Amino acid sequence: MTQPPLPYFPGPPGLREQIQAAIRRPARHRLQAQTLWTVGLAAMLLFATGTWFLGAQRRATDAELDRVLDGHLRSLVPGHLFDVASTDQHTVKPWFAGKLDFSPPVVDLASAGFPLMGGRVDVVTGQRIAALVYARRSHIINLFVRPIATDASTAPHEAVRRGYNILDWSASGMRYWAVSDLNLGEMREFQKLMAPPAAP
Repeated sequence: MTQPPLPYFPGPPGLREQIQAAIRRPARHRLQAQTLWTVGLAAMLLFATGTWFLGAQRRATDAELDRVLDGHLRSLVPGHLFDVASTDQHTVKPWFAGKLDFSPPVVDLASAGFPLMGGRVDVVTGQRIAALVYARRSHIINLFVRPIATDASTAPHEAVRRGYNILDWSASGMRYWAVSDLNLGEMREFQKLMAPPAAP
């Protein structure tokens, strides 16, 4: 004996689409979760890399500042301050010719109270650089100069090492470090006179 066919009732409009959407929804949620996880991991890696890079830069900068200060302290040993002693920029600047592979800007600041006293060749982080010597009353200011690959100017960064003030900045294709036991206010005044350096 056969059973009569079951009655057929059509579903409401849109039911098929709702069922298909419900079936696809978990896959979409999984994809969203995977995307969020991937983005989160990428952000963590980016943060860790940035932190490492900034730390490495800071360590390099700290090492440079220590080497620059060492150069300043060496110069204070009697007989080590100058290789050329002169208050004339037109004597000091040409003296560097043939001793360095660049020509450092040498500026006469005597009228502003920072007379030039001379210069020498120094070595900082394995590179021969110019060291220009200025005075402010009884204080010595060593201005270390080396070329850099960009003409971009940077604002001065201030640091204190072992009681000495160090200002470090870039201008016109040169990197500068001014080091002295002179007070910070007068060091800032000196830096403003030097940046950008006047033409020799």
